[in-house]
Amino acid sequence: MSSPTVQIQARLGSTRLPGKVLFSLGSRRVLGWVYERSNRAEKPMDILLTVGDRPENEAIREWCKRNDIPFDTGPEDNLLERHLQVAIAMGSNPVVRVTGDCPFVPSSEIDRVIREHEQNDARYTTNLADGMPVGTAVDVIDRAVLEELRESGDSHPVRRLRENPAEWDVVVTSNDKWTAFGDVHMAVDTPADYWTLCDAIQAVGDDPVAVAKWVAER
Repeated sequence: MSSPTVQIQARLGSTRLPGKVLFSLGSRRVLGWVYERSNRAEKPMDILLTVGDRPENEAIREWCKRNDIPFDTGPEDNLLERHLQVAIAMGSNPVVRVTGDCPFVPSSEIDRVIREHEQNDARYTTNLADGMPVGTAVDVIDRAVLEELRESGDSHPVRRLRENPAEWDVVVTSNDKWTAFGDVHMAVDTPADYWTLCDAIQAVGDDPVAVAKWVAER
């Protein structure tokens, strides 16, 4: 197995909160937090954004250029292809998928899910499990799985895997550290989410556990 690559998927065309990944949140943009937390993972990895190819996403590309953050552009409506073309070009395996609207995804979870994937026999390992707060998800996917999904005409990297876990050798791994915050929402999906997280970071700083605790106690 070659080295993994963290790929942060990003676009501006959200239906509920357009442009959210470039909103300011404390001292950084939402995407800046996701990149920073990925960069804090202990495992040495390449990290880049996979950006949709619609014109409005030029703002993301410009932000990447201004901040020296690597990015790749791929089809807006084919997320699987965006991830796979990066993996092939960089010779990376597996793909570590993080979403650009999760500013408090814990660096420790990125390391933990990768480590779990390296030690199990799964083709796809995820911490998207009951008891885990929304906004902490990390997916680790073998590149061969993405290639098989593309051959089948799929356009999403994990939807079929989640719907048919036995068929695809899926391991779902939760973390007891986070079960106390299983009802907490730490992703930026709606205006209410955004303002809650703005208040949280102002109140307790940017540590994911502190933020989760603060949101849980509201």
